[in-house]
Amino acid sequence: MKLTDPEMIAAVTRHWEGERDGHGRPLVPDEVLARLHNVTTEDAWTIMNKEGYERQFAGNWINLHPDRILVGRAITCRWVPLRPDLHDALLEIGEKEDRIGFLNSWVIDEMVDGDVLVADLWGKVNLVGDNLTAAIVANGGRGMVIEGGLRDLQRIVKFDDFCTFVKRIHPEAIPGVTMPEINGITRIDTATCLPGDVVHGTPTGILFIPPHLAGPIADEAEFGLE
Repeated sequence: MKLTDPEMIAAVTRHWEGERDGHGRPLVPDEVLARLHNVTTEDAWTIMNKEGYERQFAGNWINLHPDRILVGRAITCRWVPLRPDLHDALLEIGEKEDRIGFLNSWVIDEMVDGDVLVADLWGKVNLVGDNLTAAIVANGGRGMVIEGGLRDLQRIVKFDDFCTFVKRIHPEAIPGVTMPEINGITRIDTATCLPGDVVHGTPTGILFIPPHLAGPIADEAEFGLE
């Protein structure tokens, strides 16, 4: 068992023909990401629906910076309630893979410039505080979408050029959970996010754009604006 499974990533993102990271995650080019900043949620949603992608939107977020647009590549993690035997097994895997710190830092260590942390904590559990958010920023992260919560709000809102979408804000540290998978198939509310999806966040909500559709969506939206 591996926390990040390159074979699975390659199988579920087989339509992507461009560059990938060391784990096989699609890397949509920065030029395409920049163009998607000018695309509205509605335009992108309409184009994806025509292609059969009807469940890629998640709404009703606490958006720390509604004046900012979030665009970046998804790096996902899935969390479950703590179970001792599972947690011990995951810690052993992490030790074999030379991972450092608690599990919520492991996914951050895999981030590269232009990434967005996407985490499923079923809307009820904190994942990060200001220290881990600072680590995401230092690794080039552009934001985070957490179906769960955060602490240290007063410090996190001060990070420049960074966007955060969460479901709760609470002063507690991360409690009673463990992480069985990095860069797996992740449910966020009623949407499905795959590793390498383009996360497109606006005041309307979050879209998870399949990487092979990112360029065509930028093209078609720009054509419609002419």
